[in-house]
Amino acid sequence: MASFTERYHEFTKYRPETIDKLGSVRWDQQPEPFKDIPPGRKIDLVPHLKALFDSFENPSSQQTIEAGLKQEALPALSRLLYFTLGITARVSGMGGSDLFLRAAPSAGGLYPTELYVAAREFSDLPAGLYHYHAQKSALIPVWEGDFFADLKHHFADHPAIEKCRCLILFTGMYGRSAWRYKERAYRRILLDTGHAAANLLEVANALRLDATAIGGFYDSGLEELFFLMPKEEFPLLGIALGSQGTLPKNIGQLPSALPNEAAKRADIHDPMQIQQNTCERIYADLPLRPSVVTTASSLPCDFEKFNPQTVIPNRRSTRKFNSGSMLLKEAEDMLRFAFRSKGPDWRLAPGCLAFHIVVLAVDGREPGLYDLNPETLEWTLKKRDDFREELHGIGLGQELTAECSFALFHTADMAELVSAYGDRGYRYACMDAGQIGERIQLWAVHRGLGSSGIGGYYDDWANEMLDLPLTHGILYLTTVGVPDE
Repeated sequence: MASFTERYHEFTKYRPETIDKLGSVRWDQQPEPFKDIPPGRKIDLVPHLKALFDSFENPSSQQTIEAGLKQEALPALSRLLYFTLGITARVSGMGGSDLFLRAAPSAGGLYPTELYVAAREFSDLPAGLYHYHAQKSALIPVWEGDFFADLKHHFADHPAIEKCRCLILFTGMYGRSAWRYKERAYRRILLDTGHAAANLLEVANALRLDATAIGGFYDSGLEELFFLMPKEEFPLLGIALGSQGTLPKNIGQLPSALPNEAAKRADIHDPMQIQQNTCERIYADLPLRPSVVTTASSLPCDFEKFNPQTVIPNRRSTRKFNSGSMLLKEAEDMLRFAFRSKGPDWRLAPGCLAFHIVVLAVDGREPGLYDLNPETLEWTLKKRDDFREELHGIGLGQELTAECSFALFHTADMAELVSAYGDRGYRYACMDAGQIGERIQLWAVHRGLGSSGIGGYYDDWANEMLDLPLTHGILYLTTVGVPDE
């Protein structure tokens, strides 16, 4: 019997014969892009950001761009939060309203990901739980006090929680994306959360901080602790932060319950994506399954000149490519950066994703379909052909897919994924795909190239072009090319 994850993924595929049934978007019903601010105290992060940007404009000043997590928290936290999901621009959106662009990309500019902070033992930040309000660039207190004993329990005694003094919790606001993307929204939310997590980990690495991504936790415990509304806002990922050398190495990720047991918890009256989240959960009243510990090979890399603090504010998804060619070395450097293992241990489900490259215009590679080994970055040619027309159709007629230099497909064998991690493996794999897509985009900006992630496509058409059985899910599509100036 298929797992709920396999059924959900199948149910949310786009198909030519059904996509029109999704209906039109009612712009007058769009949910608010920011949470309400309760009355009371807030901690302003703007002064710390002003000092940072002054240092970029005046490199000879004494202001340093380094910031640790030793005695003080706010100099580092202000940067980590801003470069993860802070506002980087304001433009006119659909329906005439203002659209606030953020540090990480988001499907449709909806930004369903929210950030919370748990902190203790800092001289400039009282111990407590906080919500990061991006529009105000401020921390809003949720609870005062040291809650790390509770967090240690909710994160199933993960050793990084015991050692850290700062934790960032990523959550997903279901309604913000479901308004537009219906049942496929949860897939977009997971990708968006991966985008944001990649930014945080890149900045943590630049600030020489330890960072441990933790995907395994008791979901309902975190919902209660952070006052998250069940079935409206989901906890998705925790990242423990500490000074260099203070956190233990990642011990792998916890799987959820066995699929047949998990499916019993789902309410058939809920939308499919709510049921999917229900099946992914780790429940305190069920036996805890052992963490899945896997390792990834270490790719050689030398990216000392890459500074996410200067790249991220200029990051934008490319809207149009010019069909120009990239050099093979440019593509290889980009992939080496995206898949590198140096720095924080970012992979949630190592070895569970497969990658396929469709080359349209890369000097040094024939046009065609290639398999990419993420451990060695070896390209293996499967089919020589010009797939421009097929890509255009798969991408719902978006010109980006026909004009890019190459397209990277992120896929997973759904049965193997669930076998390793339970239904929670879908969450891990989608967030990993989002992280890789974001790292590609950051490198593209750094090198003057273009990239855009695509979460909407005809799934089965992609399987057919890639020669993959329908049991393999297409999780994400990343396009790369020469931007049309």
